[in-house]
Amino acid sequence: MKIIASVLVAMYRLPMKEKPPLSDREVHERLHEAWLLLAKEDGASEFGNNTLKAARLSLFTFQMTLMMKMEAPTAQMPSEPSQHSD
Repeated sequence: MKIIASVLVAMYRLPMKEKPPLSDREVHERLHEAWLLLAKEDGASEFGNNTLKAARLSLFTFQMTLMMKMEAPTAQMPSEPSQHSD
């Protein structure tokens, strides 16, 4: 638990109001770090294992989407997710 606490302290040295927004590269790095944390983990149950697989896939998809946007800055991407009414 001490390791986690020290990581959080290192990430948030500035108060949230003063913390500058993350660049696209920093967002990609954070997504990759999150993926690495889950990369070799297995769930104790089938549900937990499937949840971890879905999380890894989602994180990978977010990383690839962001990379595509970074490589093609003229491409239009929505600033916010669309609100679908089903």
